Amino acid sequence: MQKSFFLLLSLTLILLSCHRKDEKFCSCLDKSKEVNQLTEKIWGQDGTQSDSLKLKKLLLKKRELCEDYETKNGEELFLLTEDCK
Repeated sequence: MQKSFFLLLSLTLILLSCHRKDEKFCSCLDKSKEVNQLTEKIWGQDGTQSDSLKLKKLLLKKRELCEDYETKNGEELFLLTEDCK
């Protein structure tokens, strides 16, 4: 009985740990959205010099956050994206 309980508990913990939300990837997605919005503003001729400087900083931060995910394939990225919703 006790063996079954520990087996069930272990299995539950393994399943939960496999399906955890990757906060760093979610931050990467958020930063990417910010970069895209600001880029659209600048390309639409509505941006200012301040926006351009802000974009440079955002791009550096995005690069830092997203660096670990550059080698992931599309399916892996899709699953990570779904977990962020």
